[in-house]
Amino acid sequence: MQLYFNPSTVKMLSNLKVLVIAVLLKFIMRRKFSIIQWEALGLLLIGISVNQLRSMPEGTKTFGLPVTAIAYIYTLIFVTVPSFASVYNEYALKSQFDTNIYLQNVFLYGYGAIFNLLGILGTVIVQGPESFDILRGHSRATFFLICNNAAQGILSSFFFKYADTILKKYSSTVATIFTGLASAAFLGHTLTINFLLGISIVFISMHQFFSPLAKVKDDKPAGTLELGDAQK
Repeated sequence: MQLYFNPSTVKMLSNLKVLVIAVLLKFIMRRKFSIIQWEALGLLLIGISVNQLRSMPEGTKTFGLPVTAIAYIYTLIFVTVPSFASVYNEYALKSQFDTNIYLQNVFLYGYGAIFNLLGILGTVIVQGPESFDILRGHSRATFFLICNNAAQGILSSFFFKYADTILKKYSSTVATIFTGLASAAFLGHTLTINFLLGISIVFISMHQFFSPLAKVKDDKPAGTLELGDAQK
């Protein structure tokens, strides 16, 4: 994604996950959304589209293919796969709501650690014991990123269990403005009028979606809405 879009645009495109997640929640977890909330999601798409206007030079090509075609494919993967994963995590955590969240995290994410360990052992068997240097090439910055991502994952599980996936994704829009400012400060990217208008529309969409007037009247508290369906 970063090959074709600047960091602030990537952050804006990630907001498309909110719409995909809303559709998945409606059909998989029977979540109800009001018309105002669907309109807020539509407003979100408008904000993203405004930011995307003329974001790439016309005629630019990479690997012999139009950049836009490759970018669309990567964007589709970038949006759909994490959305399915987020909805699955919320479903898994809320389906066993009485179970301790830290124990649930062990079961949900422990498999990844096991597969990584098997990969390391396989590498040692094939390449020899001298290849068992898992810290090679790492710096303080990479260790900081690892710890930061681990903390973010734990925090995300609290969002999934006690709030919902849409709130988590919408909250990430707050980071968009900081991403844009950091991109301008450290990478020399220009904060265009499209970005400023786009992020403004996104924040309006977020306010509209979570407004008390937008709530479904028979909406149940987060954490209990899907328990009945999940336990069937």
